[in-house]
Amino acid sequence: MTLPPEVANRSRRRLRKFLARSGSELGQPIVALRHEDGDIPLAELTWTATDGDNWKLTGIESMVLDKRMVDSTIVECRVFFAEREDCYLPGVVDALRTLLTDEQRGARQPLKDLVASVVTGGRIGASGPIFHAGRLEMDNGFGPGKLLGSDVIAMDYIYGVALHEDDDRLARVKNVGMETALQAVVYHFNDLLHAVTYVREQLVHDLAQGYLAIEAE
Repeated sequence: MTLPPEVANRSRRRLRKFLARSGSELGQPIVALRHEDGDIPLAELTWTATDGDNWKLTGIESMVLDKRMVDSTIVECRVFFAEREDCYLPGVVDALRTLLTDEQRGARQPLKDLVASVVTGGRIGASGPIFHAGRLEMDNGFGPGKLLGSDVIAMDYIYGVALHEDDDRLARVKNVGMETALQAVVYHFNDLLHAVTYVREQLVHDLAQGYLAIEAE
């Protein structure tokens, strides 16, 4: 199938912008928090040996996050989850697949599925929450006795605090606390940054193999 020139050019332009925005320094404050397995720990637990082979939990240390660091990362990375941006991650994958053969396009379907599990419709955490938070004895914003998922908390912070001033979202953030909200953003952004890396690696591979070219016309 022959692509209309305007479609091909639009896809190439999107991929060029993505390469320019997704370099190794992207999201570095969050990336630096990762362990060797690529995950960010929810908390550090301290165990102490007792009699026999028993162990006792003697300490829980939650991560202390800097609001300015989180906010700056949100501003830097919003192009990957804001639908109207050229670097919107699902759109980048579509642009890549558009420029490939039918067989290659099918082989990239798992990448498309992975990205869809992270970013959908302008929100991150599309596959669901990593943790839940709130107070069971109060209405956290979605009805009495309902805890908020970290995916909801993250988006409430992003669109209710960092990027806008939305009263409903801000009220839900206050219910769970700022520290919890910052943690939710970091954990879901970690997934987003992993997905950006996977898409970039696939694009770089396909360019190196000569499957497509995206030089400026």
